[in-house]
Amino acid sequence: MNHSMLDGAPTESFAHLGTARALGTALVRDWMSRPAVAVVPHSDFASMVTAITASRRGVLPVVSSDGAPVGVVAASDLLAAYAGEETGAGHGAGSTAGDLMTSPAVTVTQYRTVGEAVRIARQASVHHLPVVDDDGRLVGILSPHDLLDSLRADDEAIRTEVLGLALTPGSGVVPGSLRVRCERGHVAVTGRIRGRAAAAALCLGIAAVEGVAGLTHRLTWDIDDTVGGSPVDDAPAGDA
Repeated sequence: MNHSMLDGAPTESFAHLGTARALGTALVRDWMSRPAVAVVPHSDFASMVTAITASRRGVLPVVSSDGAPVGVVAASDLLAAYAGEETGAGHGAGSTAGDLMTSPAVTVTQYRTVGEAVRIARQASVHHLPVVDDDGRLVGILSPHDLLDSLRADDEAIRTEVLGLALTPGSGVVPGSLRVRCERGHVAVTGRIRGRAAAAALCLGIAAVEGVAGLTHRLTWDIDDTVGGSPVDDAPAGDA
């Protein structure tokens, strides 16, 4: 049995860098948390504490009378107000949402992709994004956990498709030997396969799966059925 060396390249170096889509193509609306708990600019300190506690989120959107986000209040803002760092009075006395909010709010529309939302959040150095509809009204909020859950789902979908491809009848893969992992679109495959040509075909098939950004494999084969680097079905077995 030989360790696969496809086209003379070590297995660790084989990577697909073609036109596969990036991760995070799910829509924000499918992963945001809703309904979004919000306050208005004149909401007092006690109301803000109640709202942010009920939301179980680290930020609280502040909306105008027509429901459009105008800013956000973070839990850290409330704690600072309680300690009197802003007003000097302590316990949040006299603090309203309008006083404490960071404005303008960095938002994302519900029909943007999760990948786009990640870029918006990173560029603005924020962790939570209020989500708005086409009219700019608040419809949800996107947290780091929501973003990570979406990206993890993408990885699991890719892994499932790669498993289906590898276990297709006639693929030559020994099922019990197969191990597939996927992280951020990068697939790692380990297993035993009938021939070198089948290993090459499987790698090309995996590389073509939508969403795959790279492939690392350690496949082994029972026979080398290639000649001059070109797969053939009737070549005699030999050593790599």
